[in-house]
Amino acid sequence: MKTLHNYVQDFFTLLNSAKKTEAEQRFTNAIKMALLTFLDDETKENAATVYDIFFSTYRIVLEGSKSTFIDLLDVLSAYEERAATLIDKQRDHYVHSVNVFILGLCIYSQNSRYRAAFKKTNIDKKKFPENYPNEHEEFLFRWGIAALFHDVGYPIEIIGKQIESFLEFATNADHDDSKGKIKAHLEFQNFRRLNSVAEVTPKKVFIKDFYQQNESSVYVDLLQPIDLLAQKIHLSLGIPMDSIKDKLDTFVVDMAKLGFIDHGFYSAIIVLKWYGYLIQKTSMNPMRFYNAIVDSASAILLHNYYRNVCQKALECGAMEPQSHPIAYLLMFCDEMQDWNRVGYGRIDKTRTQAVSAKINIDEKSFGITYLAGKGTFSKKFIQDKNELFNQLLNIKAIFSDGLKIECDTLEIIFKEAREDKLVPRPILENMEILAKAIHNDYIAERKKKKQPIKVAEKFEDLDESARYSNLRQAMNIGKKLQKIGYMLVDKDAEGLAISKLDEDDVDAYAIMEHDDWMQGKLRDGWTYDPVRDDATKKHNCLVPWDELSGDYQDYDRDTARNVVKLAEMAGMKVVKA
Repeated sequence: MKTLHNYVQDFFTLLNSAKKTEAEQRFTNAIKMALLTFLDDETKENAATVYDIFFSTYRIVLEGSKSTFIDLLDVLSAYEERAATLIDKQRDHYVHSVNVFILGLCIYSQNSRYRAAFKKTNIDKKKFPENYPNEHEEFLFRWGIAALFHDVGYPIEIIGKQIESFLEFATNADHDDSKGKIKAHLEFQNFRRLNSVAEVTPKKVFIKDFYQQNESSVYVDLLQPIDLLAQKIHLSLGIPMDSIKDKLDTFVVDMAKLGFIDHGFYSAIIVLKWYGYLIQKTSMNPMRFYNAIVDSASAILLHNYYRNVCQKALECGAMEPQSHPIAYLLMFCDEMQDWNRVGYGRIDKTRTQAVSAKINIDEKSFGITYLAGKGTFSKKFIQDKNELFNQLLNIKAIFSDGLKIECDTLEIIFKEAREDKLVPRPILENMEILAKAIHNDYIAERKKKKQPIKVAEKFEDLDESARYSNLRQAMNIGKKLQKIGYMLVDKDAEGLAISKLDEDDVDAYAIMEHDDWMQGKLRDGWTYDPVRDDATKKHNCLVPWDELSGDYQDYDRDTARNVVKLAEMAGMKVVKA
């Protein structure tokens, strides 16, 4: 039986079947290796690497900018972890989003019916000439934005839940539930400030081509996210323009009246606002915004909105995959991805959680077995899942034999990930240059000391795994520097470059360098032995820092002292935090 690792490999085999430049091939391979590493160890740190590499590869960042899309995810991760103590039901949305991303790639790679639906709707050289030439890469781009950003607006929903929970606690002194529960809602002054895309390029120039191609554009403001979402849903689902526009125009008020907050609504607006600005600041074709980005953003909106509004108020049936392939897949994967989601809320911390899942995907069926760490799932878990999917989506259109959902129990412990601070990210090309510099410096030092060299001398000749290992090492430099009070930034970013690390910081960095190296070896199956033997994965340095000989400690100190030089070689600098 295939695993998720195999399915991910299959996707990238599809992706790389088309001609790509050497640089494009390297970057998509880096995405693949980041995903495979994440599957080996589903931590926030590995999830962050997926985000870093994906968004750097597809330029979802302005060079030298401190306000990147990835920073939004850092805020989400830290906020939901710290702010959920008052909330009954609240779980991780950071690792979850990467798992959703992976699950969608797996379905795409294994199911030709879904690929056909995506192609029929989104791949047309005459209608969408701005698309990537490779249809699989077009899917990767659109799906990545939808999956990785579908929960970025969740802090807004948490705020409402916090207020309700606190007020319920504060008013429960009389233990009188007869008067009902308190419902909180949000009101905005100047909501238009959020619901607008900055006009960087003259509006007439930016919207011209899309306006001319779509008759419904006369009814909307093409720089207002809510209008763009209404138009896209109208075009994709066939809902009358006036009906869907009225619903979205009054949605903030309706949420207030009904006492709930739909984070997907705010996530979609945020993506359109940020990306609309970004695309005007670069040389990208505006049609990329109006087709691909609006497609992804509307999928983000629909992952909750379709069930709560389109089906309940606008009488939509189960969604067909060809009507909106990205939204269909996001709803499927978001609801199905229910494993390794750390519970932060009071109830979710105690209830039975799925720590992992066994998944089988083919042309005809989707099978999943949720594996609980301890305890058992409620009897309604499977029943509710099946009812939800059959109501929400036309499952048989993709999987003719339907779904097979099961549960089982394991006795394993959740793996907790350490939090990552909010810092500027250098672009991926710089990280690759830094990785190459690290490798070249290693080779030069081995030759200088006349020590054996057991890897390819040229960075370009390293195998895929070794290149990715160097890339991860380069990306971890910034994280280690951050812990001792420095930042690794682009050379044009703010801040005065330092010429060297303080000696006290050299030791602190060297200890982290040794610990990282040792943990990597242990994960790869190496064990301690006083006599090194690479063939049997035995190493004499797999000991705590204090037990390491002076020569080996000096090797790690040299690595620390080289960081500033390596950063300069890669077009970056080290600054005080």
